Amino acid sequence: MRHEALAKLKAWMEAQGFERFFVVRPENFAWLTGGINTLGMGEPVAYLEVGEEIILHTTEIEARRMAEEEAPGLPLRAHPWYAFPPPGSPNDLGNDLTALRLVLEDEAQEAFLRLGQTAARAVGEVVRSATPEWRETALAGALAEALWGAGVRPLLLLVAGEERLFRHRHPLPKDRPLGRAFMAVVCAERGGLVANLTRMAAFGHPEVEARYRTVLEVERRALDRSRPKTTLGEVLEAIREAYLQAGFPGAFEEHHQGGVGGYRSREILATPGHPLVLEEGMALAWNPSLAGAKVEDTFLLKKDGLLNLTEDPSWPQVRVGDRARPDLWRGEW
Repeated sequence: MRHEALAKLKAWMEAQGFERFFVVRPENFAWLTGGINTLGMGEPVAYLEVGEEIILHTTEIEARRMAEEEAPGLPLRAHPWYAFPPPGSPNDLGNDLTALRLVLEDEAQEAFLRLGQTAARAVGEVVRSATPEWRETALAGALAEALWGAGVRPLLLLVAGEERLFRHRHPLPKDRPLGRAFMAVVCAERGGLVANLTRMAAFGHPEVEARYRTVLEVERRALDRSRPKTTLGEVLEAIREAYLQAGFPGAFEEHHQGGVGGYRSREILATPGHPLVLEEGMALAWNPSLAGAKVEDTFLLKKDGLLNLTEDPSWPQVRVGDRARPDLWRGEW
């Protein structure tokens, strides 16, 4: 168990008057335990009973795997598969624990940095190896292989080649050629934490080049505004103003702009006027986009600024303001 996370939960339980609490949601499981995976075919196969002691409830089918691979040492109670009792109440299906997870504990911050670096390097190596003749599905397959090979689970893989890049913001890979410009979007999970990043390549495509420069400038405004004591709504307003100044006032309405990350791709999505106050220890993933271009990395908000968790030293960089940001891959570096 992660003791800092458990202490947060226990303090919250005391404030709510709960002597016992049941944890079911996978993101809360991972937060409390440091990454126990309770999913079986997409549905949770275990839950935690938190009281004077902590008990892991699961089925006879899953008990050995949980004891050996996921939760060694945690008291476990196995139930017949046909009589697996539902979690008691109160539980996290009826009580939202998101606010408790947002400020990442020191151990989680260190794990997030390791995840981000591993994922970014795996993605970067694959994208740099791709050529215009590749199919979108081939790039997605290579990304999945590289991530799994590095011990990272791809929760989401989006790929768009030149043919579809200007049409869809969430392009599921298709059997289409990559062409002169393409984009890879990845949500990568390990230990329950989720790193988000986007990488783009362009081989002599002036429109993609120009639009990518624009989204980098929009992102600069978001990153500059991402400071402790700033609200999510204030960062979002800076993004809206940046699109307006760049000559793309409608872009703000075409796609969400990101928000606070952590144990889900977006723990909290930034919406106009959102009152959440940013704090040191929160993860942020902004993803400004235009048709044909997007930029995205995952950052940790620290006292002295932002730490890029998904920075890849092997990827070409460009200076945007006072930061190094990922450039387009052009086939040479």
